[in-house]
Amino acid sequence: MRLFYIDESGTGLGDKQSPYFSLSAFGIPVSEWHLVDEQIALLKRSLVNWAEPEDFEIKGRDLRRGEKFFKGLEWPSRVSAFHQIAQLIADFPCQIFTVQVDKRHLPEFIASDDQMYRLAMVRLLEDIDQELGQLQESGMLMFDMRSDMHSSVQDRRLVDSYRQWVKSRLKPANLIELPWFGFSAFYAGLQLADFTAYLIDFVANDESSDRGKDELKKAFAKFQHHVRLMRIP
Repeated sequence: MRLFYIDESGTGLGDKQSPYFSLSAFGIPVSEWHLVDEQIALLKRSLVNWAEPEDFEIKGRDLRRGEKFFKGLEWPSRVSAFHQIAQLIADFPCQIFTVQVDKRHLPEFIASDDQMYRLAMVRLLEDIDQELGQLQESGMLMFDMRSDMHSSVQDRRLVDSYRQWVKSRLKPANLIELPWFGFSAFYAGLQLADFTAYLIDFVANDESSDRGKDELKKAFAKFQHHVRLMRIP
């Protein structure tokens, strides 16, 4: 059994500032979840020693910008954190599946964020399912919760898209159950899915002139061998 934690990075179709939308799955054997949880909790304690690990999440955007719980960390400390996280990922027995959508070259009938997300999700599910078939294993999915306590509309749309994908297949999927949803601060795997999606998106954005781009490229290079990147189109 393998667990796949899925999160996104990038912006919607209407944002012309960023050309990409990325959806990333961080996959591990179920026997390794405790190792990942333990190591990420230790790292979070070392970064923000006055908070419990579940009080905040490792989020690539916040870490690069020094926002929220990382506001008190100077740039050298944040760069060091990027490299520490990247090295942990490199050492974990994991697989990272990332779909990168180039919004500039989508067909006109992909006209909404929901359509773009569904396109990326189906591409991601196909690749994960193919890998599970080759390994002769089953898998479970956990998505970062996209809805809030007052509405479940976004997560309902995701479940509907998942059911449609299952029905469209000629043979049963190797994924079991419907996707699960979790609050990312509680799950190390979801945070690593966000981190990898963000880093891949940031490194791919050639228009970025951020001072930290070279350092973030070096961090990404540490775990690049774990990444299977699919591009749309």
